[in-house]
Amino acid sequence: MKKIIIYVEKHADGTYWGSSQNIPGGITAFGNTLSSLKTNLQDAYQDYYDLAVELEENYAKDLYKDVVFTYKLDLQSVFELVPEIKISNIAEKANINASLLRQYKTGKVTASEEQADKVLTAIHKLGNELLSVSF
Repeated sequence: MKKIIIYVEKHADGTYWGSSQNIPGGITAFGNTLSSLKTNLQDAYQDYYDLAVELEENYAKDLYKDVVFTYKLDLQSVFELVPEIKISNIAEKANINASLLRQYKTGKVTASEEQADKVLTAIHKLGNELLSVSF
């Protein structure tokens, strides 16, 4: 099974765009929601794969019928996707400056991979805390 990395961006009009870079030729799709983008990318890959096999393209040998998509979002898109996240709380959990995190959120500054991992870990920690709540 092949893992395909999809880079996701949320554009100003609210649509999500995703594109691959680790398969021959690549695929691109969009959706009004992240869920619809995922569905559209799966359909686009299936069409891409089927056509390559049908036309006996040379690159078809480098494709796989069964694939797993891994979605990569920039920090700005993550905060747009979940606007309920409070920056100061995530900054505290990530042990980074809240002002700096606000700059990541607005896109004024790009986070290093290490900083992005800290933020993602903090968001996951918050998610796990919320999942542990029961009524």
